[in-house]
Amino acid sequence: MDVIEGRQGRWLPWRERRLKAWIDALPTAEPGRALALLGQSVRALNATLLDPVTRITLLRHYTRSAADLTAVLARPGNTGAVAGLATTLHSEMAQGYQMALTPELPADERRMAVAGAISGLSEVLRAAYRAYVPAPPGLWRRIHTLFQAAGAPTLGLERLYVNVLLMGLSDPYALPEGGIDAVCELIAEVGERAVLNETAGFAIVPEADRVAEPADSEASLYLDTGAVLSELARLRDDIRAHRPLPPRLAARVLPDLALRLCASLGETWRPGVRRRSLRVPLRGERLVCQGLASLRRLRAHDQLRHGFVDLDVPWGREEATAVNGRGAGLPRVTTWTIRDAGRSGLWLSCQGLEGPPPAPGTWIGVKDPSGSGQWLAATVRWLKRARPREYAIGVAVLAEAQTEAVLRIAPRRAAFAASPASAPPQQPDRAASALTVETRGARLALP
Repeated sequence: MDVIEGRQGRWLPWRERRLKAWIDALPTAEPGRALALLGQSVRALNATLLDPVTRITLLRHYTRSAADLTAVLARPGNTGAVAGLATTLHSEMAQGYQMALTPELPADERRMAVAGAISGLSEVLRAAYRAYVPAPPGLWRRIHTLFQAAGAPTLGLERLYVNVLLMGLSDPYALPEGGIDAVCELIAEVGERAVLNETAGFAIVPEADRVAEPADSEASLYLDTGAVLSELARLRDDIRAHRPLPPRLAARVLPDLALRLCASLGETWRPGVRRRSLRVPLRGERLVCQGLASLRRLRAHDQLRHGFVDLDVPWGREEATAVNGRGAGLPRVTTWTIRDAGRSGLWLSCQGLEGPPPAPGTWIGVKDPSGSGQWLAATVRWLKRARPREYAIGVAVLAEAQTEAVLRIAPRRAAFAASPASAPPQQPDRAASALTVETRGARLALP
């Protein structure tokens, strides 16, 4: 079969020569439209019965065009567009490569298909990090499982896998806007020093839907980043001494940003530090609202009251009661107790919670009620319920700059009640002995 009819009434070719000509004729002057057409084409390809080798051959023609178009849409101001379009396209491409992984596939083609699938999933991750949205659930488990399916990986496949791990370990939600692309440039420069071994480093647990575990975890495979940390230190010294950066890095990353990233990555790429050195002895309470629209409304309300200190309601539960009592269209605020804290995450608990808890994978707002605390965006990583109306959540809290970026990127809603995160689905109470655990994302290492 030479061609099949596409969803837009186009004739999409499945012969290699015609497919290449079709891709070359895409409207590159309209990158959003071209990326959407590529996604439709790959989806149609995945719905077509093909032998695995032919499928891999055809999918490889999409790779360069997809990378070029994604890079164009990744420019500042297009983050929402690139997150949706790139996620659709690269998810379909990863699915296509995974469909080709049949038992009879030769070893070389198998490794090629695994590399294509991991590359597609890494772009899905990168788009999520650009837009500060949680990664799709199960994505890291797929990446680990695919790498295992390759058997004896080639050096190129191992390098691809290691680079994806380094990207996930970069604390991506705490980066400045566009910082994930700068991190990827740094990885391209120094990432080859990271190696996989069976003895020490970040523990890689394929069954876990996380990028990696702290170094004290049991695993059959580890990521050793020791040489990468040394290279980062050398690069940091070069920048401080005003020595020229490597040409590729100098063309894509400003020295000030590179210096900041070298400092932050020197912490997040050090095995074990997130569980020990970066633990923060923090106690107290946090105010919590659900949904970005609620967060936007409360931040605006605080700005109106800027400079005014209400001496009658200086602390947590009193302020929550005061906010809820003011009404005036303000979203509801609840009070949670800090159980533990990390470099950018909190373990919060609440007893006697009225209404449903924040669902894993959704946005919430978090505020320190003491002093001049501001409302900050946070994502819920996991949810536990020990007994009815008693919950614990693990949240990753963004800094002020990232909070502003998230609110700028996220679509505005007419009212906070319209936000899905503001009203998660009701969950039936269970017996006191029941325990519900749900997880999203890979960054936090909280109990």
